[in-house]
This record gives sequence, C-alpha cells and structure tokens, in this order.
Amino acid sequence: MVMSVTDWLSLIVVCILGAASPGPSLAVILSATQTGGRAGGVAAAIGHGLGVFAYAFVAATSLSYVITHYAAVFYALQFFGACLLIWLGGRLFLLSLSPKCPSEMTAACNNITTTFISGFAIAAFNPKIAAFFASLFSQFFAEGQSLSLHISMATLAGFIDALTYIFIVIALSGQVLRDVLVTKLHIFNRALGSMLLIIGISLMIRLVFAS
Repeated sequence: MVMSVTDWLSLIVVCILGAASPGPSLAVILSATQTGGRAGGVAAAIGHGLGVFAYAFVAATSLSYVITHYAAVFYALQFFGACLLIWLGGRLFLLSLSPKCPSEMTAACNNITTTFISGFAIAAFNPKIAAFFASLFSQFFAEGQSLSLHISMATLAGFIDALTYIFIVIALSGQVLRDVLVTKLHIFNRALGSMLLIIGISLMIRLVFAS
C-alpha cells in the first residue's frame, strides 16, 4: 500500500513545523550558530538531522516495543539529555561573562566537530523526538506497507529537520542580524545560556521526582 500525495505533503508540513517550533533543539542550534558562526550552525543542523533520522527510523520500525520493554533506556536517554542541556547552557553563560572580544569568543568555540556533536547529541538524548514520530507515523501507517516506505518516511523526516535548521541558521547569520548580535553578544549569550540551563534543570527536576 502506498501513501497519497496529500499524505506526503501533510507529513512534510508537520515535520517542518516540528523542527521550527521553539525548544531545546532550536536553542542548541542558535547556540552553535552564535559560537561557531554559520559553519558551526550548519554542522549542528546536519548533526541534529542525523539524530532525528535515527529516532524516526526507530519509530518507523519498533519504537512502541522499545518504550514498553526498555523503559530504563528511555529514562537514561532523558537524563543524559537534561545533563547535556545544562552543560551547554552553563558553557554559554560562562562565555557571556568572559572579557574577550566577540571575534576571540567566536574563535575559541569555532569547532565544527563540537557543534556537529552537540546537534546530534541533543537529538539523540531526547527520546521525546522518537515519541513524536511514533505518534506522527501512526497516522500514516497502514497494513501492507513495505519497510522501504517506512525508511523513506524516516529519511524524509531527517532531511527536512536538517534543511529547516540550515535555513534558520542562514537567516540568522546574515550580515544585518549578525551586526546586531555582535553589538549585544554578551546579552544574547547570557539569555540563551540561561534558557538552556532553565530547560535542562527543569527536565532534571521532573525526572528526579517522576522516578
């Protein structure tokens, strides 16, 4: 059984809206763009897209089984995801307190590999992404569909995620916006770092009290 054009378009729209919505992933991509420039932001976007593809693939094949039978794995991923957000937020907040000039601050963190890993990790340690795709894909799955179709859906989700964030990175790293950010660099870094810290700490507290 194949999906209709309308189904594919609906899937594309939901994936775009999911990627562009505010949250930890968008905050990390913005952080990577601020500390690593356009190249760092694109690297983080690609890394995040790969992480999303991995979860979308799991969701398209066996997510419900994994969540039901391996709840401890699900919890561990959430815990490490919260730790990652706290680390990234603290790093950015401390960076905002540094007396270095903007160019030196950017150069100090301009590591493409690091931003790529950050983008991938924030997706990999966020099992809610998998839950999101499990809910999403369930609306399109039907009896008789092939595994190749499900893999195509997962690939599309990862590609759209990376492409959406790359578009956001390019838009935010334009010269006009970049000039504004440079003049208010420490304020932007402090606000973004604080947001990541708040999200990470709140997730950690919820996990601790939920266990």
